[in-house]
Amino acid sequence: MKKRKQKEKKKIEVEKRPILEDNWSWKRFYMICLMTVFGIVTAVVCGTLSKIESGSRIALGFCSMLFLIIFVLGMEIYRLKKGWFHEKANNYVRITISHGICCLATILFIFLPVYMVPILVMAVGMTLVTNSFLGMLAGIFYAVVWNISQSGSVYQFLWALLLMTCGAMMVDFLKEKANWKWAGLLIAVFVLGCTVVFSYLDTGKVSINMVIYGLGNGIVSAVLSIWLYSWLKERMSHTREHALERIISEDFSLVQAVKKFSKVDYEHARKVSHIARECAKEIGADPFVAAAGGFYYRIGRMEGKPYVENGVMLAKSNYFPMQVVQILSEYNGEKSLPSTVESAIIHIVDSVVAKFDVLDKSTLSSSWNQDILVYQTLNENSAAGLYDKAGFSMNMFLKIRDYLIKEAELL
Repeated sequence: MKKRKQKEKKKIEVEKRPILEDNWSWKRFYMICLMTVFGIVTAVVCGTLSKIESGSRIALGFCSMLFLIIFVLGMEIYRLKKGWFHEKANNYVRITISHGICCLATILFIFLPVYMVPILVMAVGMTLVTNSFLGMLAGIFYAVVWNISQSGSVYQFLWALLLMTCGAMMVDFLKEKANWKWAGLLIAVFVLGCTVVFSYLDTGKVSINMVIYGLGNGIVSAVLSIWLYSWLKERMSHTREHALERIISEDFSLVQAVKKFSKVDYEHARKVSHIARECAKEIGADPFVAAAGGFYYRIGRMEGKPYVENGVMLAKSNYFPMQVVQILSEYNGEKSLPSTVESAIIHIVDSVVAKFDVLDKSTLSSSWNQDILVYQTLNENSAAGLYDKAGFSMNMFLKIRDYLIKEAELL
């Protein structure tokens, strides 16, 4: 009898746990295999087209394997840490596609004159989908395969290596649109300078052709880098918004788990999510992050105390974007105060909705009582300094307060 009760208790506990949405382990495995194939095929094709000796072809194959070991290990380290890189590292599909395109470009580049190859752009692309370290690492691999296939000199390799490093570092500079013209100028000048210097070290003379090559390569690299950054950023932004919408859709496993756990908590979460989204729109914050963070703000209650740690654990195990994980780590200001505008919005909305939920309808039948409750809740939170670290201006605060008063029926 006692064993049966224990089994039933375990069964209930298992049923209460959310199901992980995606079998990422298999996806990662397939993508890693595909990256391996891309790397080896690139080495073989480049070696064959360049007609280099068999020993160099074998060396290229080993380079491919060594690169992939280090590259994949780096991605796994970041993924397991679940740090800021987490939401990028779990998207192995995007990284694999980018790697495949860069491998194809490496093959095509062997047909161009050495110093005319816009090799810097590949580092920009890989850095965008990973980070500067992994982007630079990928750039080194492409430079090695390209240089060995060309039977290039050490100076040609150093030229490619320096341009790859520049490309990886330029991505941070391109984050601000106002910097684009200066970034483009810097890239063009850097490529021109590197081409002239390393071609001189390689041949012992400065020729007009090398100056023309350097200038043309610099302009092409600058234009392609800026275009690639803007294009990829827009696509990644749409993908991110889709991911945030997906995790609060009705058919998402964790949403179903919340609904099954408590109908009251589910209705509260939906209400906070909707109102937080609208408040974010009012002040120009991110409505997608606010909606997702608002829905899962109390998710830690499903596992019990400590709420903050359990909420973060559930979010990470379901591969939530790090902005949402950060909001959950600031739940109710227990461990740390809201550090973003979206986190502050959710805290405000959750506090107000919670007070409306516990009061009876007769008390809130008067619009005057509703207004007083909104004013009182916001003033208490503000006076406690809960939003001091969120970059929350007085204008934002007043706009949200006015919206909550105007749309009190939503509460």
